[in-house]
Amino acid sequence: MKATELFESTIQWLRSQYAGYRFFTERDVVWTIQLRMLEEIERRRLPYRVVNEYRLGGPLADLVVLAGGSVEVAAEFKYEPSHDRKSDRGGDIWSSKLDPSAVFWNDPNGSVTKDIRRVQEYVEQGKAKAAYSIFIDEGGYFRWRGSPHGSKWIDWHGGILILWSKIHA
Repeated sequence: MKATELFESTIQWLRSQYAGYRFFTERDVVWTIQLRMLEEIERRRLPYRVVNEYRLGGPLADLVVLAGGSVEVAAEFKYEPSHDRKSDRGGDIWSSKLDPSAVFWNDPNGSVTKDIRRVQEYVEQGKAKAAYSIFIDEGGYFRWRGSPHGSKWIDWHGGILILWSKIHA
């Protein structure tokens, strides 16, 4: 199994199991994906390691799949919880965390569009063989935004949208 197949099958697994999880932060999503990938690597005896916050030159990638010393897959994640989960609406996320949003669309210090550019650079600069940017928009807060170049919105179910970017060498 290729590292890209492992990563993409894990994302498909998350899609099918999403309703059984309650995420609060981006790190919860990354941890869940990392754990599932580690389980699959062990079960299938695959020659990979999965590492979070891996330095690729300057920036830290949220998650990478390594084969030997080579970065086979680098991934960046963003997560926007449903705004229906705000504490002032009786939800389980403090309202100020979502005011106006947990993530930013276009901010030079860290945003959805910056992650998309970053994964493109990982591949263009030879830091990774393949790279992905995945933005989970749990309540469709960013639904009105267009897809940046090289990305597409995918409707998972129940109002959950994914902005998917995939770059290969």
